[in-house]
Amino acid sequence: MNKEDYLNLIDDKYYEAKKKRISRMSVEWGKWSREMNLELRKKIESKKDPEELALKYVVIYWTIRSRMLELYFRSRFYGKNKIKKLSKEASDIKEITLTGKLKDISFEDAAKRVLG
Repeated sequence: MNKEDYLNLIDDKYYEAKKKRISRMSVEWGKWSREMNLELRKKIESKKDPEELALKYVVIYWTIRSRMLELYFRSRFYGKNKIKKLSKEASDIKEITLTGKLKDISFEDAAKRVLG
């Protein structure tokens, strides 16, 4: 899988889980999420994948989507401003990853913004 495939998978699973109103802590979310995470980590740590940096951004994107899912699970109205902020962050990270403008923001800065 490449970075686009991972981003599409994350989006598909996110919208499916949001529709079903499941938590990011659920077995359903956790099963595919764990498998994808292990696969991504293996590629990143091998240092041989040409998309290594982009895959790190995919991990950040996945983290943001997971946080958004949990906010929706609690309540559609709970944390509405936080969801809006996270949605903007997800959009920015996705654009950075897909356009290849990875040097515009460092991985560390992106991670700090997300975890901030």
